[in-house]
Amino acid sequence: MYYSIIIPAFQDTQRLVICLDALENQDFPKNEYEVIVVNNDPNEYIHLDSIYFDKLNLKVLEESHPGSYAARNTGIKFAKGKVLALTDSDCIPDIDWLSNAKIYLEKDINKDIGILAGDVPLFYKNPEKLSVAEIYEKYTGFTFESYVKEGTCGAGNWFSYKSVLEEFGGFNSKLKSNGDTELSGKISKKYKLIYAPEVIVRHPSRFKVSDIAYKYQRLLGGVYSRRYVGHEFKFFFHLLNFTFRRLKFLLKKILTISPKESSAIAIVTWHITLGGWQEYFSLIGGKATKR
Repeated sequence: MYYSIIIPAFQDTQRLVICLDALENQDFPKNEYEVIVVNNDPNEYIHLDSIYFDKLNLKVLEESHPGSYAARNTGIKFAKGKVLALTDSDCIPDIDWLSNAKIYLEKDINKDIGILAGDVPLFYKNPEKLSVAEIYEKYTGFTFESYVKEGTCGAGNWFSYKSVLEEFGGFNSKLKSNGDTELSGKISKKYKLIYAPEVIVRHPSRFKVSDIAYKYQRLLGGVYSRRYVGHEFKFFFHLLNFTFRRLKFLLKKILTISPKESSAIAIVTWHITLGGWQEYFSLIGGKATKR
């Protein structure tokens, strides 16, 4: 078994099926990869057609501890492949996702690669008529090349040798966000992080403004859990900087793009900023981080 593809899932069966269809269509020998879906909803079983179990060497595991990182750790534990490919249930891998990744990995004779990070371009419901949220994400989508330059990687398109992830103990299962940033930062101190633009999974743009605001609340919760628990005053200054960076981004766009698009960015920026401060008071008040 060359690859084990690990996918955490939480109340997302409809998009998971689309992801599995893309994995079934890979131009890679079926007997050389397995797919491990880890259900992270203890109250709902994932019902999948038996065809996926027959064609994909599919396993569906259960992990009740909340959070995608706990789910990924369960997948890592039971994976048989020497290389672990991580993606998400709402992602759609290109047909050559696995084969293009293997080109890089086969050249890694000395096993210097800690993480191979692919590209994650966004797609839209109607490219000719973007929603306010989609306009914002058009300018702020995933930038895995930038992540790698900073020594980090997102878990939506991540390849590692199983031995590397085991060496570092997997993800921090206590985190609901930022766990990929934390672990990849540790790995980058010892191994290479390589950006591979031909290794592609596609991700849907968020369509609603509320979904983007929630995303940033979740990310702020991850930062708080990693760095600021017990240091609420420092977290306050982190939020000030967060707000300043949002406003700086908005001002830059007002000066460089059309009024229609800059207005959309202004709307989303307001909701992100408001949601961020609401999350701040929620977190310092002792409430749990969002998942």
